[in-house]
Amino acid sequence: MLIRSRRFRTVGALTAAVAALSGCGAKEVSASAVEQSVRDGMATQGVEMQSVSCPTGVAADIDATVVCAVEFWDEDALGEPVDRVRVVVTSVDGDKVRYRLEPLAVGVPDDAEATPDDAEATS
Repeated sequence: MLIRSRRFRTVGALTAAVAALSGCGAKEVSASAVEQSVRDGMATQGVEMQSVSCPTGVAADIDATVVCAVEFWDEDALGEPVDRVRVVVTSVDGDKVRYRLEPLAVGVPDDAEATPDDAEATS
């Protein structure tokens, strides 16, 4: 789904992504692991990414988020230009963290609310 205005609208589904916690006792998925999971999640939808850059990792806590800057080879790959993907943790099971990916259309605030039909991802 693309979050494109004050009200979210799903224009494309994203698959779940899964990442493992880094190191013993870790409580965060590293930025590099989140970036790879975003790439993998988009690739399963046939969308190739030019770049993904997350400022930090994401805490292994339900509803924890990080917003990553993204560039696609085809800027309309998701139906309209997207410049960020919000990663939201949906579950934690041992060292596996699942999250959903919420593409944010250009101009949409990082903290805009998502609709219930957002696709889930696992990391």
